[in-house]
Amino acid sequence: MQLVWAGLILFVCGYIQTIAGFAFSLLAVPLLLLCGFDLTTAVVFSMATSVIQRLLLTWHCRKSIVWKQLYWLLPFSLIGLAIGVFTLKVTASLDPDVIKQIFGVILLGAVALRIFSRVEPRDHVPFWIGAIASFLSGILNGFANIAGPPLVLWTLAHKWPKDRLRATISAFTSMMVPLQVVLLILNFGSQITITIGKGFLFMPLIFLSVWLGNHSTRLLSVRKIRILIMLLLLLTGAIYILTPMLKKFS
Repeated sequence: MQLVWAGLILFVCGYIQTIAGFAFSLLAVPLLLLCGFDLTTAVVFSMATSVIQRLLLTWHCRKSIVWKQLYWLLPFSLIGLAIGVFTLKVTASLDPDVIKQIFGVILLGAVALRIFSRVEPRDHVPFWIGAIASFLSGILNGFANIAGPPLVLWTLAHKWPKDRLRATISAFTSMMVPLQVVLLILNFGSQITITIGKGFLFMPLIFLSVWLGNHSTRLLSVRKIRILIMLLLLLTGAIYILTPMLKKFS
């Protein structure tokens, strides 16, 4: 039953990210924790399934992506990635309630960043902004496979067409995956490959979620979907922070 819930969660998250361009792991990892998976398994499941979604979306929008720009930013994200995986190793042994509260703070921080930052699209964005966003993205990606929040603000600062906005984050974060897998194995052992393999078992659901998401973009307002995502993130973050606190008073 645990795997059934995991499949449903990953399917919904794949569908949402295909439409909105972000939020797969922001939603998936906390919900997988809620189903009883440990932090490392939740992160690896999220990575293994989201990379399938990311590659499919990247291929679908491949003509809209400017790869040269991403290649220049990649080294900054890889440095952050190493820091993030080390952070995951340190925090994986913490009390589950503490881990949930950490994710609650991350989720609420992501929502606040998205709501209160006033990003106006422009023709040229300084390189250093992309470098900082890439570095922070790498840290979050290594820690919990949630590279999106810093990159969302960076992409929205550009006057880009819809497909480029949707696919750039997926394309960029997919480039981190090979090193991410190596670092996970070095820090958690070769058994991590078994967990990755289990994640690939959900591949048919991810294919279906991407197919539905690509077709839904013609019918649904991306703006409304993103508002819904923000509300879901806000609710999930609040539950994760408050639930352990309520346990102490019960």
